[in-house]
Amino acid sequence: MKQILIITIAAFCCISYTYQGSFEGVITYKVDVVFTNKDLPYREYFEQKFGDSLEVFYSKKGDILRKFHNAGERGYDFNLYLNSNNNYYSKWKNLDTIYYYQANDPFIKLISIDTGNQDQILGYTCNSIVVKGIDTIGQQKVIQTYYYSGEPYLDPELFQNYKDFYAYDIFKRTESPFLKLELDLDGYIVTYTAIKIEHKSLNKKQFDLPIDFAFKEY
Repeated sequence: MKQILIITIAAFCCISYTYQGSFEGVITYKVDVVFTNKDLPYREYFEQKFGDSLEVFYSKKGDILRKFHNAGERGYDFNLYLNSNNNYYSKWKNLDTIYYYQANDPFIKLISIDTGNQDQILGYTCNSIVVKGIDTIGQQKVIQTYYYSGEPYLDPELFQNYKDFYAYDIFKRTESPFLKLELDLDGYIVTYTAIKIEHKSLNKKQFDLPIDFAFKEY
């Protein structure tokens, strides 16, 4: 009996440790694009840029891969944040070059960070954070609204160098991935809403960059 108890306690401790670790797995989102400016320049490009669904792969080491599905010929293929070198990579479907930059700069001039409304997503009650700023490169107004529930858990310290669009500051507040993200880009709004969460081990090769493309720094 004592031996069984010890084994049971040990197993429980292992389960608890796994649960408390940073999330590894995949979150799938549906993608919606709404135009608030009907005369927006390059509207046709933005209509096909983001596709209709997005898979986000989170590694336990802090890498984040975003795969865009059913984007147009000039749309996104993937975005990749690598924790090891703090680089953010972007690949468009029609280009043979992968663009990247160091994610140690917010790239937007912050106007405010406020608490937003609540929403129900996948059975979770989600709070939100609203980040308003101005893109320092294109001088574009940007409003990002992050809806989060606190589940699944993400260790914010994995992202302490990830400053792009104040990612680390947001992860410190949420300690979890977004379950819904609204990007108001001053003429159109892109919304990602979670439809499935999968906890599973990921092959580290999923986060390898393809070698048959040129690389160019932003």
